[in-house]
Amino acid sequence: YYALLGMVRAQWGSGPWAHAQAAGYPTHDELPPEYRARALGIRPAAATWLDLGDGLPDDGAIPGAEELWGELLGRARRYQARHAPPGALGGPGAEAGLARTNWVLSACEDIYRSGRIDPRLARVVDGGGTIAELRALPADAQVTELAELAKRLHDNGALWELRRLGGTPPEGRPLGIAGPTIVPGWADGDLLLGKLDPEAGIAEGTLLDVKTVLTAGDPDRAGRWLWQILLYAWLDVADLYRIREVGLLLGRHGTLVCWPVGELAADLLGGDGLVDQRRDEFRDIARGLLDAAGLSLADG
Repeated sequence: YYALLGMVRAQWGSGPWAHAQAAGYPTHDELPPEYRARALGIRPAAATWLDLGDGLPDDGAIPGAEELWGELLGRARRYQARHAPPGALGGPGAEAGLARTNWVLSACEDIYRSGRIDPRLARVVDGGGTIAELRALPADAQVTELAELAKRLHDNGALWELRRLGGTPPEGRPLGIAGPTIVPGWADGDLLLGKLDPEAGIAEGTLLDVKTVLTAGDPDRAGRWLWQILLYAWLDVADLYRIREVGLLLGRHGTLVCWPVGELAADLLGGDGLVDQRRDEFRDIARGLLDAAGLSLADG
């Protein structure tokens, strides 16, 4: 989602083009045509879909940019489906290939979040460059590191735990939802995992925050991570994502740690006696902040 939004912000793609690209991913490819036409604003929840509206410009993109990005994204979808489907580790060459593409897409996401465009990326796209030039932007050392981190998730058992939390689906099927929108325009999670029932959706979800820090040894910083993931769960007032557990995925360590929501809240508050009161107080504060920004919690 966010890489596509970054491309639109950089004028490398129009709104209709971005919606068409979003509609090409497995999560969206079975949507009715009227929703596929607005696919970038239609997001999956546990048992329903969120309509975030359109709001994307129809203005034309820089000449050649849509063709370049469209070909890159199409190749990436096909390559990943063939060599490293959800929950599976590809071979060293496949993971290195994906790392190059994902580095480029991450740079596009940065445009969405910060408004800043990496000059190296701009030179290629604005200068009518090629896919090969885009994928050559990350240094070999960066590509090697990313592939090694993927292997570490496998070797340390975290990848198998992710599959378990996703209900151990057949190869190629999703483990959950990427980038769940907890509060539109204000709070997006990293991953929501859960067994997906075709009729009932996800019955019990695990919300994960992904951290890529070199060390997790700072107690104050780790405490802030735990509060953040707990508060994200508390923001899901309407239970759209059915968050029953929360956790941290420490990417550089290949480690996954999870807690039931109530248990983590009690641990952070020193007991379960104040959990309901503090949760309600937090939601009242959040509503005030959101009202001031013209936003709101999804109360049902």
